[in-house]
Amino acid sequence: MFGMYSELLYLPQEILTLISSPPLWGMLIIGVVMGYVIGVLPGLGPTMGMALMLGIVFRVPVDLGLALLIGILVSSMGTGGITASMINIPGTAAAAATCMDGYAMTKKGMGREAVGLVIFASAIGTVLGIILILLIQPFIFSIALKFGDWEVFLFCLFGIMICGSLSSDQPIKGWIAGILGLFFAMVGIDEVQSVPRFTFGSQSLLQGIDVVAALLGLFGVSEVFFVLKDKQSYAISAGSGWPTAPFKTIKKNISNIIRSLLAGMWVGFIPGVGESTACWFSYDLAKRYSKEKGMFGKGSAEGILAAEVADNSSSVGALIPALSLGIPGSATTAIFLAAMFLMGFRPGPTLLLDSPGILCKISVLFLMAAFMTVAVSYLLSSFTIKFLSIPNEYLMPLIAGFCVLGAWGSGFLVFTVVIMLIFGIIGFVMKLRNYPVAPMVLGLLIGNIMDVHFRRAFIQYSTEPLGLLMRPFGLVVIVILIVLFILGLKTERR
Repeated sequence: MFGMYSELLYLPQEILTLISSPPLWGMLIIGVVMGYVIGVLPGLGPTMGMALMLGIVFRVPVDLGLALLIGILVSSMGTGGITASMINIPGTAAAAATCMDGYAMTKKGMGREAVGLVIFASAIGTVLGIILILLIQPFIFSIALKFGDWEVFLFCLFGIMICGSLSSDQPIKGWIAGILGLFFAMVGIDEVQSVPRFTFGSQSLLQGIDVVAALLGLFGVSEVFFVLKDKQSYAISAGSGWPTAPFKTIKKNISNIIRSLLAGMWVGFIPGVGESTACWFSYDLAKRYSKEKGMFGKGSAEGILAAEVADNSSSVGALIPALSLGIPGSATTAIFLAAMFLMGFRPGPTLLLDSPGILCKISVLFLMAAFMTVAVSYLLSSFTIKFLSIPNEYLMPLIAGFCVLGAWGSGFLVFTVVIMLIFGIIGFVMKLRNYPVAPMVLGLLIGNIMDVHFRRAFIQYSTEPLGLLMRPFGLVVIVILIVLFILGLKTERR
């Protein structure tokens, strides 16, 4: 506790130092603009953008390197929901849940509102998340320490279970889609014993199924196929002008925003789970507590706010185990940790002793990046909306091209493009048969995490398997899973 308060004494100094540095503002703007482009172009994502900058950050002063990385991270996470809302293709994996209501809202001619809500929710999730980190970090990471492999596995299983509620009145279809996603995630060499699984002798499958290519197929290519099936030409009517976030809508969703913030932070500090789980978890919570459950999936502002606040606050919450324990909470924080090591920092329990003021420096840079992202997004998004509102016969070939480019760029292999096409066909068939795509995406994203933590847990308790059931946190999650399963079956019967 004393360490936290002594760290906060550096806050005024860091604020004055950082906001008065023109080179830092320049580097931050470069990072935010790069992040915007990365966020709105499907297939890139913050992890790739930050990884490409690792060769630069250790060659510039520490403050400038941190500003560049944080600018890319905050902006790309905050703008991935724009294309999710406009063309039903998430710019980043964490924006997948935004497709559910963002695109539905855009099809109603409310694209400006959908994009405005994405920008606002992303900024508020980052800002409030950073403030919470500064205030409650000692308490949160002490709870995270109690989560072992078994609890992480159960939490991932919980994410698959809530897919039943995401699939409206057919939870069994949602669970089937989620299980299929888990199966596809098992393809490749497992991380525990390095044994090839489901590769069928293919050398290209040894590294597993490329998630970016699969996402582009399930959301992008399947949408192209679905539009081409309907021979009638149409254009998304998003309206012209700047993005807008109605104050009445924001005021109505204050409790939803706070709940999504806490949900995102909670998922974020659990190592290995990441932003993709946070957005679905928060989306499900918003649906359960909503007075307008029937609007979810049809253009609900609650759904957009819940998903975007959660995935951005989760990316911030992932800093807690990263900085305090040296354990990356997500792929983006893994890159961030690597960059900090390159800059001479040693994330872990002694970080604040070795580098006093570093937590305040990072927090101030996140806040600056969040406000800069809002400015850049509002300036550029009017052009983005106009571009994405062109008739489908012109837009769909461009989308298909971007999907191919994104899939190829994720691994620079023709095989990833083939994977994208295969999953495009799978997604198209699922839409025709009314199977939700979202649960399969979630299964793909967390399947490997589930597998590794499940097997590690059983290795640890190989002599006493019943000991797993006696772990307090795990026991609570098991009870919740049973309740969710029973409720899902009742919904299916109705």
